[in-house]
Amino acid sequence: MFLRHNKYDVGSGEQFDDLVGLIEHFRSYPMIETSGDVLRLLQPVSGTRLRAHDIDRKVQEMQEMEDYQKLDHKSGFDGEFQSLKMLEDRHVFTSYEGTRPENTPKNRYRNILPYDQTRVVLRRRDNRQESDYINASYIRSSRLSDSSSSVQSSNESLDSVKSLILNSDTKKSPPLVTKSLSDEALREAKKSFKLDKINGNLCRDVTVKNKAYIAAQGCLSNTKDDFWRMIWQEDVRVIAMITNEVENGKKKCERYWPLSGHEERFDGLTVKAISETHYEDYLLREFDVCDDKNCRTVFQYQYTAWPDHGTPGDPDGILSFIDDINRRMIQNSQDTDAPEQNILCVHCSAGVGRTGTFIVLDILLDKIKTSGEILHLQYIYFEFY
Repeated sequence: MFLRHNKYDVGSGEQFDDLVGLIEHFRSYPMIETSGDVLRLLQPVSGTRLRAHDIDRKVQEMQEMEDYQKLDHKSGFDGEFQSLKMLEDRHVFTSYEGTRPENTPKNRYRNILPYDQTRVVLRRRDNRQESDYINASYIRSSRLSDSSSSVQSSNESLDSVKSLILNSDTKKSPPLVTKSLSDEALREAKKSFKLDKINGNLCRDVTVKNKAYIAAQGCLSNTKDDFWRMIWQEDVRVIAMITNEVENGKKKCERYWPLSGHEERFDGLTVKAISETHYEDYLLREFDVCDDKNCRTVFQYQYTAWPDHGTPGDPDGILSFIDDINRRMIQNSQDTDAPEQNILCVHCSAGVGRTGTFIVLDILLDKIKTSGEILHLQYIYFEFY
């Protein structure tokens, strides 16, 4: 599906002013592949935003729909996910660089590419254009820190959704949907987040200020040099790795670090493994990374108890993992050679599933710790795009 000159088409010759018109046309006149298969298009959603107190009811409804229509992939959670993906067609973002022939060998999957507008651009080597590409994207959560921000009503059109994404809609709109925690929920949160018992506020010592993320795919054998170039260029001091090297007999990520006590050369950088500490659900590795003039300490946290296409069995493990990472970033920000910005590089295998979930969790936990409020997830979905 393409957007050309503000018209939508699928390459068949017909053009439409909006997605609804396109969908309605091809529902009446479906496209047929040369193999004879009929292509059916999903109806676009006008809005998927929920009020926080409606989340449990919505999840129950979706689960019931899944139970009754397990063979129908157009319903339930899968159907809503596919409908959400259609919002991408409303965006002006492109992925041209990732599809260049010289860059495609650097992608683990051909359909998971960074946007040109948000990708990490490496400094070129020997003026070679392909040397600036890595499958990694910047993600910032600064808008989420202001609970006075606003969003459009869930009943407005997809054009308003586009306006929200581009931050160009200046009309007055309802306040951002938040939900203050109940007394009981807040008591539970206090146990997890170690609230200051004197004033009842969540401790701020594990909330990293001005935090940004880099979401990356797991290294391939031919992208390890590029990965360390990115870590050095962006002055990343903490890496969150949320995958094992091999899962279910499949290679998920190349080992891009030296074994403990050894060092390896990656392009113009020397990486030396200083230590490796084993915890119940994750590993902590410390590296010295040096170029010809300077050295930095980089910490890698590898979570090993999060299965691909699954969820951790116990939330305590991932919460401790996130907490330790944030404490490390706080310590780094207080060092004499602290980075200018607190950037956390997160990767799994593809760099979207577990990576995106981890980043959303971290953003939500920061929000709870600072204000005791929960943002609805669609707003965070928009933030990534």
